Amino acid sequence: MSGAPSLIDISGVSQVYAGRDGAPTWALRDITLQIGNSEFVCLIGPSGCGKTTLLHLIAGFLQATRGSVAFQQRPILAPGPERGVVFQEYALFAWMTARQNVEFGLRAKPLSRDERRRQALAALDRVGLLAAADKYPHEMSGGMRQRVAVARALVVEPKVLLMDEPFAAVDAMTRQALQDDLLRLWKETGVSVIFVTHNIDEAVYLAQRVVIMASHPGTIVADRRIDAPYPRDRGSAAFGELYGAISGELSNGTRKAA
Repeated sequence: MSGAPSLIDISGVSQVYAGRDGAPTWALRDITLQIGNSEFVCLIGPSGCGKTTLLHLIAGFLQATRGSVAFQQRPILAPGPERGVVFQEYALFAWMTARQNVEFGLRAKPLSRDERRRQALAALDRVGLLAAADKYPHEMSGGMRQRVAVARALVVEPKVLLMDEPFAAVDAMTRQALQDDLLRLWKETGVSVIFVTHNIDEAVYLAQRVVIMASHPGTIVADRRIDAPYPRDRGSAAFGELYGAISGELSNGTRKAA
């Protein structure tokens, strides 16, 4: 990246875990990556390549064994409201309504009860769920629950949204609808998105950049910029070419790792 300073700086990061036999296991090795303001980046690679570990380092859930992770030139030492997280599992409180779940993230702010309610309802309206504000998670579909999770992450106005395979548990039609919703919200809010996926189609449809990873240990093997305009046509020749190129880079990275 050139020009404006990056939002997220990952420099020479390695992450080591101790296996059951005490031997070190390299989840990540020598990862260097920069994410810009309002950028949409997908991390893609096989299981075990460290995508989620990298996301957790950016979120502040983990500290790197070696190297540094920074947000706006400040080291990331813990979770913070400027970095919202949406997990694959919906992670909603079952005993709270959709509105109460969204309000939960606002409790750390010096807001009145009425203002928390107003902001929560506005966030639900943004994801098309105002009518479901008083429903409990068990009364909503999987797609609706994930929309609530996105609303909860966005209501605190983060600078970056970290998403760990958030649409993997829903059916194909719902997944495409959620992808379109996410692109709309990204354009409306200007938030940076770092999105973990196993799905090449999803990466090509969503991202401005696709960062391709290989495992054993987790490394970056390619960082491909996608300049195709939105909305993207899955049936177009250009889409198919991008799909094929990323598929080839993934295969090459897997072969080299093996």
